[in-house]
Amino acid sequence: MRFECDLQQPGFTVGNIAIVDSVREKDYRHSYRNGRAKHGFVYLVRGKMTYNFYGEHAGDLILEAGDLLFAPKGCKYIATYDEDDSEVQVIHFDLLDGVLPPHLAKPVKMQLPQAKDSIGAFFSHPEVRTTRHPFYYLSCLYHLLWQIDALYSDIPHKYKKLKNAIHVISEHYAQNASVAYYAGLCGMSEGNFRRLFREYTGSSPIDYRNDLRLNSAQAMLQSGEYNVSEAAELCGFSNLSFFIRLYKRKFGYTPKKA
Repeated sequence: MRFECDLQQPGFTVGNIAIVDSVREKDYRHSYRNGRAKHGFVYLVRGKMTYNFYGEHAGDLILEAGDLLFAPKGCKYIATYDEDDSEVQVIHFDLLDGVLPPHLAKPVKMQLPQAKDSIGAFFSHPEVRTTRHPFYYLSCLYHLLWQIDALYSDIPHKYKKLKNAIHVISEHYAQNASVAYYAGLCGMSEGNFRRLFREYTGSSPIDYRNDLRLNSAQAMLQSGEYNVSEAAELCGFSNLSFFIRLYKRKFGYTPKKA
């Protein structure tokens, strides 16, 4: 008997992993006033913390023991330790190419049953940490992302109608399709589509698409293989000035400094 299967390739690649285990006293604060330099998973081992996000991701999130937070690159916040001896474990990583899935597009507290074991795997083998073996950490991170994708890839029933549009936008974000086109894919009026889309993603269809474009453009520029004009054009921006303005607004610096 023979079994053969063509496996689907992931839409992104991660790397440059760094891990931090920190214990702090009550009222200790740390901040990313200029935005996170990397994407990060934050797991609260014990205690309580408050995350005050500002800028485009404004809002507060409270973490209690066992909670897992995802904080994307560029997001700005102040984190406060609300109890003595609060312990937090953080996994920092870079997106080397591609685009993260929609459920990792903004700060979110994730209901992941296996979070303790998945995050603990990064810290449970001191002999591996001593040698900084990259394959071990990559396997841990991809396993964590796989678990999250399995949990969040299914859109809640209320938003099922949006599935076709979200798929097309995610796969073809460089195309300048109209909102009416996306609404048609879902069999909805443009007004209802805009309302439901914002309710589900937290942004308009065009802002959502631009965010995907900007993340991809940043990865291109950081690779060193593309200049600003090339990255803008390949990601769907026909107006270079508009691209530079949006890029600076999102990341806090111009594309030339990427």
